[in-house]
Amino acid sequence: MKNLLFLLLFSLPLFAKSYKGAEYRTKEAFTYGRFETRMKPAGKEGMLASFFTYHELGDGSYWNEIDIEILGRYTNDVQFNPITKGQVNHVSHALTAFNPALDYHDYGFEWTPDYVAWFIDGKEVHRQTGDHIKTLDLPQKLMMNVWNPDQPNWVGAWSDKILPAFSYYDRVKYSAYTPGTGSYGTDNNFSVLWTDELDSFDTTRWEKGVHTFSGNNCDFIQENVIFENGKMILALTDNITPGFKDVKGPAPIWARAEKNRVTLFFSEEINAVNGSNKANYSIPGIAVQSAKVKDDNRTVELRTSDINLSSTYNIIVLNQKDIFGNTSSPAAITMQNAAPLLFPLRVNIGGGEVSGFLADQEFSAKVEYGFLSGTVRTYPPDIVVADSNGDSVY
Repeated sequence: MKNLLFLLLFSLPLFAKSYKGAEYRTKEAFTYGRFETRMKPAGKEGMLASFFTYHELGDGSYWNEIDIEILGRYTNDVQFNPITKGQVNHVSHALTAFNPALDYHDYGFEWTPDYVAWFIDGKEVHRQTGDHIKTLDLPQKLMMNVWNPDQPNWVGAWSDKILPAFSYYDRVKYSAYTPGTGSYGTDNNFSVLWTDELDSFDTTRWEKGVHTFSGNNCDFIQENVIFENGKMILALTDNITPGFKDVKGPAPIWARAEKNRVTLFFSEEINAVNGSNKANYSIPGIAVQSAKVKDDNRTVELRTSDINLSSTYNIIVLNQKDIFGNTSSPAAITMQNAAPLLFPLRVNIGGGEVSGFLADQEFSAKVEYGFLSGTVRTYPPDIVVADSNGDSVY
């Protein structure tokens, strides 16, 4: 009876979440090697797509994990993080010359006893060494997942409008660490053991995750790991329409107005022809002169007649189509009017407004400046800072 009660208690919250994600993981665990994938992540706020290794046995004191995480809130950033024993993070980032969500690129990392190095399109972009890397010595499974963390300061503000979200994986390659005898990777210290083109579900090598964890706003379900057109697709969906299905048209998320311009941001990529048709936008009392879809295929820039930034306007959006052929319903949202900043701009980072410095704040479509992520640290208000007459700021 105790065992039955435990299973019931454990399973109740497992599938109780409103969102459904996906995870694909190897059955085998690896110690060291070169791990690579070719992928196109979902570029949507409030979620991430990953490629990582993870030691799943033991408590936090045994933690071993090596991450590549691509957060949809950014258009030019890839995050790296080896998480070591005691669940200690060592986060770093690489800026990219491309938007990861717009096309396939190669991502990977080499894990050895002495270093972990990360690669984008075959080029090393970051390396970590030191004592913390030496503690990455436990067998780890190779995994990929998509999920929506409950940390908006990290991944961005969540909106149900962005669903469904799909990340595409084209292949995975594993090479063993074979120093002195290899023919691949840095200094030819690796040997390719296998490549999976991800054309189909190989049950001898992989399994689909069915679980969740604290801080994750979704459950992983098997239906959201899909193989289609030579790709593996990991889906983040609601609990009504799982799988590789999009039945909703694009919706406007926010609109910002300047004197002669409106920037409009959509929930997903839109059809460029419909998006560039100025007749699909109406602002009562304002003439829309032109419309242009930006490179991310989600942002539209409207040129307009003069906008009185002390007044409030609604913008009506019509006839938008997504890449799945869905057409949007008419939608109206209130435009956020820009408040021009005065330069030089002085911000009290991590603090409130003081001595002519503006208060720090989190960035959003409603404000002109702010931070996108970070860690809050508190210092005594009477702290003394050398060579400064602004201790409260510095």
